[in-house]
Amino acid sequence: MKGRLISLSVCLALLVTACANKKVPSVHDYYSQGEYFYDRGVYKGAIENYQRLVDQYPFSPLAEEAELKIGLTYYTMHDYPEAISALSDFVRMHPMNKELPLASYYLGMSYFDQMHSAAQDQSNTKSAMEQFRLLEAHYPESAFAELAHQRIEVCRQVLAGNEYMIGNFYAKQANFPAAESRYAELMELYPETPVAPKGLYDLAETLKKEGKKYSAAQAFAAIKADYGKTKYAALADKELKELNQPVDTEEDPLRLVLAESGFGPPRDEPPLITVNHHERDGMRDGAAAGGAAAGGAALTPAVADNGPPVTLRGIRLASSPKPISIIFDLSGPVKFQQHFEGGADFSTLTVRLLNTQPDSKLDQHMVFDRSIFRDSDIKSEGSATTVVVNTTHVARFAIIPLEEPSRLLITFTSDETDLGQASDQSTGDQGSDSSGDQP
Repeated sequence: MKGRLISLSVCLALLVTACANKKVPSVHDYYSQGEYFYDRGVYKGAIENYQRLVDQYPFSPLAEEAELKIGLTYYTMHDYPEAISALSDFVRMHPMNKELPLASYYLGMSYFDQMHSAAQDQSNTKSAMEQFRLLEAHYPESAFAELAHQRIEVCRQVLAGNEYMIGNFYAKQANFPAAESRYAELMELYPETPVAPKGLYDLAETLKKEGKKYSAAQAFAAIKADYGKTKYAALADKELKELNQPVDTEEDPLRLVLAESGFGPPRDEPPLITVNHHERDGMRDGAAAGGAAAGGAALTPAVADNGPPVTLRGIRLASSPKPISIIFDLSGPVKFQQHFEGGADFSTLTVRLLNTQPDSKLDQHMVFDRSIFRDSDIKSEGSATTVVVNTTHVARFAIIPLEEPSRLLITFTSDETDLGQASDQSTGDQGSDSSGDQP
């Protein structure tokens, strides 16, 4: 018994001695072991050593590099959720690190490699494009900026294809307003993509099927102007002859089509507003496109127009139901003043057209029978003409000057939500058709 106790004591002493002599891994040991595993494709072992380095030596200069290596290793493993988490943390926690362009690029690629075809959900495509745009904006001199730009172009083409396929789906269902909206959004956001000529042609065909012959003609004319070298130009020319509608001679008639479909200039901060506080009536200058929210803000005056007199030829409702719009037809460009006010159940837009007289055949009181519009009054005051448009309550408006022929396109945004819009449809999973780089 005594001998056994002596043997056990000796074993314990040897074990303690061995443990005491075992070297604790240093920060360089962990990093070197992580690199060793990574180079041999043992990615889990690499991540384990990088993580131990970060946990045990958080203030080491190698800790940040190990954090980056963890994210890049997850990306190499195609474990994209973990890569996104690790790289996002790195970008957020180390804003001064010299490797931020690299980390940002592979963060974008972690979304990019998960992109689906144009027929499927595009959330990863949008996230990838957003990340690449941030990289391009923050690190324009980086070697990764050009790579990011190339990826952005791919994302835009996929998103354009998605818009087209949804529009095509609605068109096949004979839901022409929804198809028009999708085709118009495609042309507003992605006019330079390969699918744009086809999208514009189908937009024109959709407008034609809706009975909007005038707008359809402008869309066909835009194909000839903007995509004259494509096969759709000849088709558009044939359609124009059959429609026999007047065509605007603006530089790009597509702008009118998109404006009537809801894609006008920004409405929140109208540019080039001239304010003169010495005039007595205080109306806002609308020589350029204007927009405002309903409310009863003080009016500011416009500078008098001493040019050739202009004739207000007519007032008409726009053919498109969205956005809700009204059009002033004019013999030439005008300067104007605007005021918008309203209550719980009404809104009133007052537009004074400077150096303008109404056509002698134009009614002074017009009653409308569509949507939000109630009526309009026209009054001549010296060298100016004042038009008052009464509607139900609306939230905002925008006045968009158009030329050749001269018009004012006035759009209104109501508080009502269109609940009749069908939800976007997509086909079954077809997988990703994109490939990614390896770090």
